Amino acid sequence: MDGPKLRFTAVFMVAMLAGMFFIAPAGAAEDLAGRASDETVRDGRVIGVLTVPDQTYERTWTHRQGEWSSLAVDCGQCTVSLELDDVENDVTSFLNLQATTDGTARLSIVSPVQEFVSYSLIQTVDEQHPTVRPSPGESMEAAPSWMCDQNNSCTDLSKGLDSIPSTEFSPGEFILGVLDQEQAEYLAIAVDAGTTMELQLLHATSDLLVEVYMQTSIETLLTQSLVQSGPLQVNQHSESTYWHAEEEGRMILKISSDAPNTAYSLKRTLHTFSQEAQMIDLNSTPVVDGHHQKSMVIETTETEALIIDALHRNATGQVEQLVAGQWLSAVSLELTVDEPTHIYPYPNASAFRLQVEGERFALELGKMPFDDINSNLEAPSVRPSGKTLDNTSWPLLPAPSEPLEGELTLAIHDTADVYKIEINGFEESVHLLQIKIVSEDLDMIQLEMWDLDQDTWESIDFRLVGQVNGKVQSALELSRGTHFVRVSHVDVENATNHTRGDHIAPIKYVITAVYTMIKEGNEPYFPPDETTVMWGEVARWVMGLLFLAPCAYVAVTFASNRKLAREMSEKTEQLKWFQSQMDSGEKSPFVLRKSLDKSLQAIAQLDWATACATWGATDAEHRTEGISMAVWKLDQRLAKSEGALPLMVAIHVIEGHWELAALRFDAPEGEAWEVVNVEPKFLFRGEEIFVDTMRGGNLTFLTLELKGSADHVDVELNGRCNGEPSAARMPQTISMTNKEEE
Repeated sequence: MDGPKLRFTAVFMVAMLAGMFFIAPAGAAEDLAGRASDETVRDGRVIGVLTVPDQTYERTWTHRQGEWSSLAVDCGQCTVSLELDDVENDVTSFLNLQATTDGTARLSIVSPVQEFVSYSLIQTVDEQHPTVRPSPGESMEAAPSWMCDQNNSCTDLSKGLDSIPSTEFSPGEFILGVLDQEQAEYLAIAVDAGTTMELQLLHATSDLLVEVYMQTSIETLLTQSLVQSGPLQVNQHSESTYWHAEEEGRMILKISSDAPNTAYSLKRTLHTFSQEAQMIDLNSTPVVDGHHQKSMVIETTETEALIIDALHRNATGQVEQLVAGQWLSAVSLELTVDEPTHIYPYPNASAFRLQVEGERFALELGKMPFDDINSNLEAPSVRPSGKTLDNTSWPLLPAPSEPLEGELTLAIHDTADVYKIEINGFEESVHLLQIKIVSEDLDMIQLEMWDLDQDTWESIDFRLVGQVNGKVQSALELSRGTHFVRVSHVDVENATNHTRGDHIAPIKYVITAVYTMIKEGNEPYFPPDETTVMWGEVARWVMGLLFLAPCAYVAVTFASNRKLAREMSEKTEQLKWFQSQMDSGEKSPFVLRKSLDKSLQAIAQLDWATACATWGATDAEHRTEGISMAVWKLDQRLAKSEGALPLMVAIHVIEGHWELAALRFDAPEGEAWEVVNVEPKFLFRGEEIFVDTMRGGNLTFLTLELKGSADHVDVELNGRCNGEPSAARMPQTISMTNKEEE
């Protein structure tokens, strides 16, 4: 049995070797053939081919009578021909041909050497663009446009800001045409208000000029034009040009050339525009981009600077900072490529509102913390003036400590950092503290240390040292209690001769505390006497009753509101009742308004359906999976401000946790609304009311008064829900026309 097995194995090995011998040349030939058609594709379009010596690369397509084909080619030793209507035409640079019959066209490329042949081919151009510009209001079919919205990005910011097509020259993404007999052609593109149109020239066999007219009820020639002074180099492209539509209408493109039979391909993209400010989370969205204008809100702390890097193009803008609920100081910005912009926060700032403007822009955003010794605090420049002053804002330097990083942030005129030292020990104990400073700028740093009397807060001992032998360090004996050290700049006047907020390189340093107890001291003991024990008992009872007093007040208030809520739950159409009371003169609007304000807190104790039914039919309502909103128009006589229009708004958070929430009252047409009064007292500004934080299950009822001349108002809620930017907008537009006027 072993003999047949060996013979079978030998025969199998011979067959395998023979098969490999015959397969290898076939594979090599197949690879060689593949190289003959080694095309290079960019953005979905073939832009060239790597030739194999003396092998012909071919490409064919069908055409119809009257259609044009356009070819631009660039190579060294190649021979290129374009066959159309059974006529072979040699091509050395640019060629435009029009078919006289239906048939098949063929592109052939051959070279005696291996070389890359760059070519740009528009296979078919079949267009009948009008040669007369229509007047405003005159009918003209609009060309289909490639729409790029914010949810369907058409760019790659790592490559540039221009939109990137994904096909050969096709009418969906490109405008194709041939200017016959030097006659200008016109195209119409429908645009909405806020739309930005992008044009980019990718193929032109001669000079080209594109002018843009904006037509609404009137016509305006826009100042910017796309100009190509001669043939476009093969597979090169001009820089994208942008036009912005301030209102709805159409853009008329006038395309002209001084040369006959100029073939062209224009990439055409429409970009949508969002006017609402977006809440940006830099952890998930470090890069933002847009067209014309964009607003964004970025959370911050008072020890974090915002860094903005403009990508590819410069832009302009302005920034405001949110301090204590108010947006302060709109500062202009020049955002320059390769030169990061630093924005330093004001004290107690909690957010930046950044508005960027430019034809096309992209920004890389980041934060740069400048707190001291990992404390999330910017160390004060002076030590506390007395023992009674709260010193929690002074960072605590542990004793002993590992090396900790600090910095003198010169951009905000921070020229000194004061740290507190807490020494624990028995009475009469003595402790030795040594402070070491390491920095690349030691010659600009000095160190101060204070040993304070814990009763009078006066200095018992003091040290002031600068750089000595390449070191900044000192030691001081301290008693138990609180003491301070300061790291400061030696030349404050020259370090602050700039405007606060200008970016100046900080002076960074590393501080280390080395601690040794020299004398332990005696452990104190003070036994209490009987009088102290008695008065301590009395004090505990008195303090306990005082602490219970607010609880009793809250309980009484809660019971009162709950009783009022039960009474209101048994009634319906309360708003109509208020109106009838004013019509009859039984109660004045002032008295009814006070009753309405008190009811807002009580009604929140009811369930959503009962609470809404109590007031009567709503004028608008909206519900999502996580939130419900309702709006009632109130009788104008209930307004506290003359000429104001009162509304009642109810918000029910079904699930989720809202932060930085704000109600916005937008006028779809006409002058913007202004909020002039809110009950209960919420922070408001302009057309917004800041309701801040709402948790799942919360019911919020509030009344507000609007001033403005618009006829309608839209209501929307913006903020962060469960840490994500969120918004809810009522689909109904509320008419603000008085019933008497109706």
